[in-house]
Amino acid sequence: MKLLLCISTLCLFLALLASSRFTNMGHAAPAQEIAWPRLDQTQYAGSEKCATCHKDYSQSWKNSAHNKMIRPAIAEGPNKTIVADFSVPSPNRTFELKDVRWVIGHRWKQRFIGVVDGQEVVFPGQWSIKEQKWQPYTGKADWWYPQHPDWKTRSNFKLCAGCHSTGVDATSHTWTEQNITCESCHGPGKAHVEKPTATNIVNPARLTTERSMEVCLACHQAGKPAGNEYAWPVGYQPGKKLADYWHGFEPEPGKQTAEFWNNGTAHKNRVQGNTFAQSVMHAHGIQCSNCHDSHGSRNLSMTVKSASTNALCLTCHGPGKSVGPNYATITEHTHHAATSTGSQCINCHMPRTGENSVGAEARDHTFNFVSPSVSLGKPDAAGKTNPNSCNLCHTDKTAEWALDQTKKWYPKLK
Repeated sequence: MKLLLCISTLCLFLALLASSRFTNMGHAAPAQEIAWPRLDQTQYAGSEKCATCHKDYSQSWKNSAHNKMIRPAIAEGPNKTIVADFSVPSPNRTFELKDVRWVIGHRWKQRFIGVVDGQEVVFPGQWSIKEQKWQPYTGKADWWYPQHPDWKTRSNFKLCAGCHSTGVDATSHTWTEQNITCESCHGPGKAHVEKPTATNIVNPARLTTERSMEVCLACHQAGKPAGNEYAWPVGYQPGKKLADYWHGFEPEPGKQTAEFWNNGTAHKNRVQGNTFAQSVMHAHGIQCSNCHDSHGSRNLSMTVKSASTNALCLTCHGPGKSVGPNYATITEHTHHAATSTGSQCINCHMPRTGENSVGAEARDHTFNFVSPSVSLGKPDAAGKTNPNSCNLCHTDKTAEWALDQTKKWYPKLK
């Protein structure tokens, strides 16, 4: 009898163990109970305090994309924040302007936050600025979807606020400031305001290349923290090791995911860091701040020089430079007219392979020329093949035509 009881107990234990392992392998695993680190919000000073000594940086930042991440919903007037047209009826919009508390985005799309059952949530519809129409926002492609399938439970503080505002505490669900402000990149500044020294504030320029880049990657690298509840690196602060709070996704060779095409290029927005990590640039110690000014600039995407005029790329590459291909004129290199879009470095080496509100909006950061050969593979479930550097402009031509031209122009290209 005792032997039978022991055998039964052992069988039950093994069954439970197998069930546990199976559950942990699938997407339907329950949210893990994690003691999320608290943030001492009393140590934040606020951007207005920073501006008293850093007026130039502050003024530039005020006009930057970082200061337009999340804003109050204002539909009219000089401080208007909403570009979406709420007068347009659409089955993709199940909410009204009066329901909106905050608006997210200003360049590609706008999403909207309201209050449901006392909790700020993201509404299930977005406005495409390019297409000027309402689109559904389901989140089904995101890793967190199985944990938050009902939009009424998609907390702004769990899924968005950590990267769209400053000083967010995961326990109290509060922030110190809206938008990406000074302390998002420099850390809490109260001590620095009280006694300004170089030792009591984080300056990314004085960090190692790796730590400095991680200040950007905390929000510009698709990934996940421990557990399934939050979609941002809870507890991370500038200067700390990001890997202790966040695991960035990497492409799997030959596999298409929500983040990557099967050749590793950007399949969506917010994978700048993931694709950049694959680049020769990254391998040679180039970092985000070599090309972008986080305080803002007059150029698109806050680049330090214009990318559309090639001024940014020609800083290091081109005639007379030791890095990159050796050629006398840009046309000799591109086989396109010097002032055409085909001679813009970014259109061949940073093609718009990623989707934002629509496809071909977000630029890839591997800096590879994406050969037309990648588009000759089997289409995905949606009937799409990998985009390439040529046919994103030459939409009236086939990938076979583009590959033939590439082989003629660049016979040594693998």
